[in-house]
Amino acid sequence: MRQLVFLTTLATALVTSVIAMLAFAGAGFADPPDMLYDPVPKHRHFIRAPTGEMIPVGPQICQNANLQQAFNQFHHNVHHSFIPGVGVIHTLGPQDGAPGLHNGKGGEIVALPGCG
Repeated sequence: MRQLVFLTTLATALVTSVIAMLAFAGAGFADPPDMLYDPVPKHRHFIRAPTGEMIPVGPQICQNANLQQAFNQFHHNVHHSFIPGVGVIHTLGPQDGAPGLHNGKGGEIVALPGCG
């Protein structure tokens, strides 16, 4: 009986360790900043509601240039990995992430060039 308890405890500890290791390693496989196109040219992101209302989303690079890295991450992982004039950017993140905002139903994510 003691051996069974020991083996169960050992197996639980091993499984927990592997899960923890994979959870922390997963962050290491996210798009590292040097893998992203940098800087992504300034533009603004909005959710266009079915009513036509434009709701700003994502880091507001036009108001704060210090948000460039956050803007790059948002652009590559939430918006999509395509930059006008550059083309498709291959990243580990999703292409056209947030699929509910790219399907022509309800609110849609849109980008407006520049900061004007």
